[in-house]
Amino acid sequence: MNMRQKLLIVGGIVGAVVGVFAAFLYIKANERRIDAIEAGEAEEMNQVSPGEAISLGVSLLGVLRLISELGQRKK
Repeated sequence: MNMRQKLLIVGGIVGAVVGVFAAFLYIKANERRIDAIEAGEAEEMNQVSPGEAISLGVSLLGVLRLISELGQRKK
């Protein structure tokens, strides 16, 4: 197995763990609403606004940029 394959596997595992953790945080933040939906007291989750989605997307792009710069020496 070459270095690229190892990095892709490790990156996939780390990404999956981070995704599950993000889902856990989202569930914890919205626990009451989810309980109300499951009990039939509410119909659906609140919608995410376009502004919130764009803000999250820009933040994720910043994180990806930082990851792409890891290991590069600055001169």
